[in-house]
Amino acid sequence: MTMLTIAICLILGVFMFMLVASYAFMKNEGDEVSMNYKILACLFLPILNIAFGLKINLLDSFKGSPATFENLLVTIVHLAVWIFSLAFAYKAESKAMLKLYAIFWALTLAIAGLTAYIISVETTVDFAWAMPLAMLLLPQWYGFDYFVDGDFVFLVIIMVISLVMVSASVWRWRRLVK
Repeated sequence: MTMLTIAICLILGVFMFMLVASYAFMKNEGDEVSMNYKILACLFLPILNIAFGLKINLLDSFKGSPATFENLLVTIVHLAVWIFSLAFAYKAESKAMLKLYAIFWALTLAIAGLTAYIISVETTVDFAWAMPLAMLLLPQWYGFDYFVDGDFVFLVIIMVISLVMVSASVWRWRRLVK
């Protein structure tokens, strides 16, 4: 993928982000920010982010080629959008979105752990059912391979980030429940 294509994708992503965020802060007649737009932003930003990460990093991650600086940028954008989305869901006081985020990050943690297990231990158990989930959840993080050499360390980094994000989601959800 050329640098021009990546720049266009990043510009379109920022434009879509600004569009969704501007709708999220629209005021109702009573000068209250509309919750529907906040929840919409909390839902669509991560979905667009995952699609963007898959578009750029999926083929590179399965080819086994070394990670490039572009892959690293996608990973940084992916992490930043998720942190922003988590903070936005907390500000919107959306318990449902925080639960959804906790489930997503727990699933990411489980798939990264399972993949690390498969890499480190030779097993005869068939884990083909996990491939679609791994293809959906892990390629966005391929940019970390720019810094580390082994796949196991790469997966441990993903597991630590996933554990932090699921913990933050659950903690914020529990604070809203009380």
